[in-house]
Amino acid sequence: MNITYNNVTIPFYSNIADLMETSPYKDRAKADVALDENGIPKTVVASLSGGCDSAAALYLTAKHFPNIDIYPLTFRDVHGPKDADAAAEIVEFIKNKFPNAKIHEHTIENYDDKDPVHYVKAQKFIDERPEYKTLNLQQMSKANQIDDGSDAFMARLDRPLRLDGMSANPPMEVRAKFSDYAIKKFPNINFDEKNIARIRGEARRDVENEPELKYNVYKPWVNLNKRFIASIYKEEGLMKDLYPITRSCVGGPNQTNNFTEWCWQCFWCYEKAWAFDLLPN
Repeated sequence: MNITYNNVTIPFYSNIADLMETSPYKDRAKADVALDENGIPKTVVASLSGGCDSAAALYLTAKHFPNIDIYPLTFRDVHGPKDADAAAEIVEFIKNKFPNAKIHEHTIENYDDKDPVHYVKAQKFIDERPEYKTLNLQQMSKANQIDDGSDAFMARLDRPLRLDGMSANPPMEVRAKFSDYAIKKFPNINFDEKNIARIRGEARRDVENEPELKYNVYKPWVNLNKRFIASIYKEEGLMKDLYPITRSCVGGPNQTNNFTEWCWQCFWCYEKAWAFDLLPN
């Protein structure tokens, strides 16, 4: 099926088989994912961060594809558990909204991005992969632990598709304004070149015309920025219930009043506010 938001129409799940055929990893993709007679995946592992992108992906999957077996999966930061709490609320909201959807028990597993045991692998990824060049060891360690944990979870199921809600960066002019804002707003923070690059978005979200499917991971929003996601919430009437549950800020407890407020120092605060027309003066 096609979905249209913010005057943009994209296929949603209905092009999985076509994506497999055109993939440079065609054989692996076909081996990894079981499709039904209509080319729709039989089983989906929905990666949920607690943010609005992954929540929107799960919401529309449950709404339009009640026959898919959905397994929500979240990784809890042991040093900042609120995002996982938000993900749990999101799952319960969507279950109640679509009682006929086949949403299985929500699995939540822990990760520790401050444990140096993971840093050797993290450094290797940063050194060898350009899309990770702006990440530090802690951030790369988080990504690796989540990917490894997701693969292990999926191996327990029968050829599932992993649903990843990652969206593209906003336009560069929007991101540049945020770095200007952050430098002015927080004069006591020494923003070096890598910090500036980081608060202008992630390099891995800068690729244009990225394939929506790689192996067994489906990213329907990968070529769309968060304005598209915001339109889903507005046009589906979710601004008063689902939207307030979602969390995007990555600030620490001191920056966020123990995770109860936006920090306004991280890119994700600014990106979400830009998308939903909530920018500060």
